[in-house]
Amino acid sequence: MARGLTFTAGVLTALIAVVLVQETCSDAAEVNDHHCPPSSCGNIHNISYPFRLKSDPEICGDSRYELSCENNRTTVLYLFARKYHVQEINYNNYTIRVVDSGIWKDNYFSFPSYSLNRYNFSQYRSAYTTYLLKLTAHSIVTELSRSVVLMSCEKPVLNSLFYLDASTCNIDSGEDFKKRYRYVKVGRRTNASDVEDSCKVEQMFPTSWPGNDDPVNTSCTDVHNELLYGFELSWLQVICEPCSQSIYNYCYLDDANHIQCEEALSYWIRRDFEACLALLGAIIGMNLCLFL
Repeated sequence: MARGLTFTAGVLTALIAVVLVQETCSDAAEVNDHHCPPSSCGNIHNISYPFRLKSDPEICGDSRYELSCENNRTTVLYLFARKYHVQEINYNNYTIRVVDSGIWKDNYFSFPSYSLNRYNFSQYRSAYTTYLLKLTAHSIVTELSRSVVLMSCEKPVLNSLFYLDASTCNIDSGEDFKKRYRYVKVGRRTNASDVEDSCKVEQMFPTSWPGNDDPVNTSCTDVHNELLYGFELSWLQVICEPCSQSIYNYCYLDDANHIQCEEALSYWIRRDFEACLALLGAIIGMNLCLFL
């Protein structure tokens, strides 16, 4: 026990001697927005850097984050040549929430027009990510959405808490699937082991809906609300570009949603240092308890 404590103290001494260089990234919006006034479209107000409307002057915003305004009331984002309606732009945590254009609030027969999952963003160069780099107690990567999964099966799936009969949700099976059974997989995450032997994944739709996630109580209304709420994407990387010019830098949000630009080595040393401090505190606390 004493030998382990001596080793930990030695590691801590070495880590304390390391000077951590940390700086806050300058807000790219202050540098690059060319003092353009904010735009608006329908319910989306204060459309500003890096976003721009097609009707804005070319010097405004970033062309990678261009939005369209349809009929002066619907803000549209095109992803992979697919159409999504913008629900919200959050300038505090650098996310945007969009919903598939095929989903309508009062039409439970509506269904997404496009299948989309996180792998679409990894296979193509995209201005957005499906995760947010934010420092928490447990991780620095926060997934912003999960998937609503539509399954087609050769045989009926019986006694499963995670398979909701798609026919009860007014999801049209279509001619190609009239001899198959269709289900909506419910629950937080779908792994390969969750797919029944006679089933295959037909389509996937991301959602960031914060509502009910209990598979036992999930209803068709919940599924519709999940799709209607849409999903979040992060655009933090464009704000981090001044920081990321060096491959050795690490850019992320801290607990207060402030952008931090830190040398990667310093970041991981600091994380290990904090972990060592927590471990040392636990060891000292345990020894004190034994002493008392």
